[in-house]
Amino acid sequence: MKKLVMILLVVALIAGAGYCAYRYINDIYIPNHEITDAADEQRAYFDKINPTIGADADETSSGASKAPSAFESLKAQSNDAVGWIKIDGTVIDYPVVQTTDNSFYLNNGFDKEYNGVGCPFLDYRCKSDFSSFVSIVYAHHIQGYQAMFADITRYADSSFMEAYPYGVLLTKTGVHRVRFFAYMLLPNPSFAYQTEQETESDREGYIDEIFNQAAYTRTYTAQELKNKKDLHLLLLSTCSYEAWNARGVLAGVIE
Repeated sequence: MKKLVMILLVVALIAGAGYCAYRYINDIYIPNHEITDAADEQRAYFDKINPTIGADADETSSGASKAPSAFESLKAQSNDAVGWIKIDGTVIDYPVVQTTDNSFYLNNGFDKEYNGVGCPFLDYRCKSDFSSFVSIVYAHHIQGYQAMFADITRYADSSFMEAYPYGVLLTKTGVHRVRFFAYMLLPNPSFAYQTEQETESDREGYIDEIFNQAAYTRTYTAQELKNKKDLHLLLLSTCSYEAWNARGVLAGVIE
């Protein structure tokens, strides 16, 4: 009888171990493997189509440097392409797309095929040339894998912004420097995702809210931004894992 009990216990342990292995392979290993493969394939594809807007951000002159051929080359790859974003010191060196909703490019790549990791995309409510008062670009943060917008959350440490305060943005109007000035950890939904600031009062209130919600700010005061003529803000948004539905949002001025 004891021998039978021992045999049944061993069988149960083996079955349990097998089930755990099955769950790990199907729920964790395979999805993670597929995601990392997709991210690697996307990275290789981006390297091929990179328009090399690529002068060091600190050396990019203020205002738009005209680069029509670079944008036209990118647009020829996808009619949804609206720009390219690059930030030195990070893995961020990606095309930006835009379509009629904020869901398609969560799981579809630049080639519009499903890949599970998506592609950085501009909020459909924003103007495609980034001339809105605020332009919001979204991309995934794949936990444990430095791809897409994972590096945005590194700006939670103010010393990282000290080291890498600029980005470069290609749009159809040329190459622009982006000067980052704030990092926010926000819930979703949040004020930051409101894209319609029709009055001066709306815009000033939005700026105040950024400074109120920011973990830190640098370079500008709220009043300096309010006084800035023809101000265009860029927000880069991604998932953060400090809390449920948390978002890391990096704010900059498009110059």
